[in-house]
This record gives sequence, structure tokens and C-alpha cells, in this order.
Amino acid sequence: MKRRSALLATAAVAGAFGLAGPLNADTTLTFVWHAGTCADALMSIAKGYPDKSVSIVPALVPYGPEWHNKIASEFAIQGDAFDFAMWDSQSTAEFAGGGHVVKMNDIFDQSSYLKADLFPAASLSQYGEYPDGSGQFYGLPANQDAYGLMYRKDLFEDPKEMEAFKAKYGRDLAVPETYQDAKEVAEFFTRPEQGLYGWGQMGGREYDFATTASNSFLWSFGGELYNPATMEVQGYLNSPASIDGVQAYVDMFKYGPQGSGNWGFDEVNAAFQQGQLAMAMQWFYFNGSNADPKVNKFAATTGFGILPGAVGRDGKFRRQFSVGGQGMGINKYSKKLPELVKFMEWYFQPEQQTRYAAVCQTGLKSVLESPEWQGLNAYNAQFSKALQYLNDYWHLPEYPVMLDQLQEEVSNAVSGTKTVEQALTDAAIKQERTLERAGYKITRTAELPEVPDVLISPVGQDSVVAANK
Repeated sequence: MKRRSALLATAAVAGAFGLAGPLNADTTLTFVWHAGTCADALMSIAKGYPDKSVSIVPALVPYGPEWHNKIASEFAIQGDAFDFAMWDSQSTAEFAGGGHVVKMNDIFDQSSYLKADLFPAASLSQYGEYPDGSGQFYGLPANQDAYGLMYRKDLFEDPKEMEAFKAKYGRDLAVPETYQDAKEVAEFFTRPEQGLYGWGQMGGREYDFATTASNSFLWSFGGELYNPATMEVQGYLNSPASIDGVQAYVDMFKYGPQGSGNWGFDEVNAAFQQGQLAMAMQWFYFNGSNADPKVNKFAATTGFGILPGAVGRDGKFRRQFSVGGQGMGINKYSKKLPELVKFMEWYFQPEQQTRYAAVCQTGLKSVLESPEWQGLNAYNAQFSKALQYLNDYWHLPEYPVMLDQLQEEVSNAVSGTKTVEQALTDAAIKQERTLERAGYKITRTAELPEVPDVLISPVGQDSVVAANK
């Protein structure tokens, strides 16, 4: 029975690629994405597609739950209102796990051009692999992103500021390599009477604003969201190391403008561009505008770097932060797979991806590794370096529920409604209940470490390793 099913699946894929008949004469390929620079770039590039019988049409929605829900609701009715979509990396488990997405392995087998090795292995895994480590892919890294750091070079390189900082802290003023250093630099530049603050970050309750930011602290301090081997959340999300990390995140709001605990990415950008912030953590996606003097009056003196790491309670240094961006996946219910594959074969050529990479972050390895791209602006080289430090949420179909539970509790910690320990403990209890209801078996570990990273991904190093030199 299994062999017969496999043969039928292979035949279906071959037929879908048009091996059984000609392509349609006139075709509209519709994609779903959130509105913005990268969607605009895709549309601009698509206008040059040589096959004029094929039109690429966007169905754009605002960033956040509406974007996710538009894709999820169409899959729920097994509809074909869109043919392909860009979704967040952590949504792959939900959509592929539900059986709604075309497996890219089948396309790799059939296509003369689209192959797995066109993309960095880690990127292909982050944006398309499900389950983790399976070698089964359901998306391509169409729009990579990572958290990064931006800072005011005019402040950091001012001789008077450098002298005053060294007199106060006994060390040279520099772009921070640890959150411990970042706290001192942020404290130094926080001058409310001058309208200047040391640090900006997202903290809003909407979508994943607070958790993508706080996770970057949590992982760097050696914390973990859960143990994927045992499915334990308690003892991991609320471990001492995780609490240290999220507490450090909450403490950094002291060095931002009043109300910054409710910020999203727009507010971070606006505050930095208005000169209110000496440093800010922000997605590389926005660096095009932050490097543009028409948008940011401090563009000429804006520096871009790698987010700090942290020295954890075990004395080990770690640097990990949130992956962003989206993979491109194909709606299994689309009736236009042959046309779509031909478009993707063209779109992921170096010529098209070089154009895309001029404004956004491609996933095509040949472009990412090219000296021309890395030297194109003030931040591409840093972005290519940042890729080695990326981590992600749970790659589970239950992601949307678990995200909302963690968002709620981290927001409670940011607002002061709960302590960090209580918020993370409450989130852990809720998430384990969600997993148990979904049918997962939770196996308890007899003795949990203070720093669970030593069990999950032992990346700790004995000394601080600089990334911003």
C-alpha cells in the first residue's frame, strides 16, 4: 500500500509540473504577503518576467495577525484564492503540518534549476524544514531577516563622550558585545532633559513584538523556550537563565522614552530617526530606510552592527537572537503549479535576486556570498555575519496559540503587572496545557539545570567573542 501511494504521489507531481500536458494560455498567479518594501520589490521584478501570458498579482495585508489569518483561513477551506505566499518561518509547521503546502523536495527532484543547494543549508532549514531535522522542505528562503543593532556613530566617536564614558566606567566607549555592556552604554546616553535615550526596542503586545525581542535576551543568557526532546516547558522557559534574560530585556526599558514598552518596529524607527536614541535593536529589513538620508536625518552617522550576547550565570558567553523574514511556500490547492514553478525558476535566478537584494535580504547563496552585495551598503556585510547567530520559536503546528500565550505574559512583565518569574511560569503552565491537549507526551527531567542551554544547544563559549570589530 505504501509503495502504491508513493507511486501515485510521484505521478501526481509529474502531472502537476505539466509533464502530462501544456500550460494554460493565460494565467494569474496570486501571492499573499504583508505590504512593504519587499513585496514592492517582488512586484517590480515580476514585471520583467518574459512569459507575458502570466501575471503576478499581490494580495497584500498589514503585518501581523491579519496576514497570518488570511493564509490560514484559505487553507482551512482548502481554497485556491492564492497560489503562493510568504509566511513567517515559525508558521511552516502549522501550514505544512496541516497538509496544505506543496513539498519542495518534489520540486527539487523535478526542476532542472531549483535545487536545495541554491540556498544556505541553515536558511533552507529555518524557512522551510518540517519537522526539524527531517530533510523535508515546504518553503524557500525568499526574504531573510535578522535582528540587528543600529547606533549613532556621532555619539560613540565624539571625543568628549569617549572621555566622559571612560572616566565613569573605566573602559573605552564601544559598540557593546554583551548586554551587560549595553546596559552601561544605554545608561550613559540616557539624558531625558536633552531628549536623548540610550536604548530602543520593541515591547508591544501585538503579534510577536515583545517575544522576538525578549527571546533574543533569553537565548543569549542561556535560556530556552522548551525542550523539544521531552516537550517540557516548565523548567526551561522559567529556568533561572531564562528569567535572567527576560529580566535584562525588561530592565532595558529604563533607558528608553516613556511608553516605549508599547512600541513596535515603527516606533523604534521613528524615535531613532528623530535622534532620540543612541542605540536600538531593530530588524535588518528596516535598514534601507534607516540608511536613507531622505528618511533618517542621522543616516550619515548611523552605524549598523550585530546584537550583543551575554555572559550567563554559568560564566559562558552566548550570542543568539531572533530570525525574521519569510519563506515562500506554495498552496497545495492551487491549480497553477506548472506556471508557478516556471516563474520561481526565473525569479530565483541570480539576476533577479541581485535586484531583490538591493533593497531586501535574499536567500540565494550566490548573491549572499558575493563581495558586490556585501559591499553594496553599510549593513549587508553585518547581515551576512548575523546569520550564524539566529534562533527561532517552536516549529510546531501549535505555534499561534503558544505565541499568544507567551506574548501575553511577556507583556505582563514589561508593564510590571507581573514579575518576570511569575510571567514566565504562568506562560510555561499554559503552554504545557496546550501541548498536552494537542496530544504531546511531556516527559519530566529529574534534575533541571539552571542554564538549560547546556542540554539543548551547547553554544556557550569561555570568553566574549567580538562580532562588531
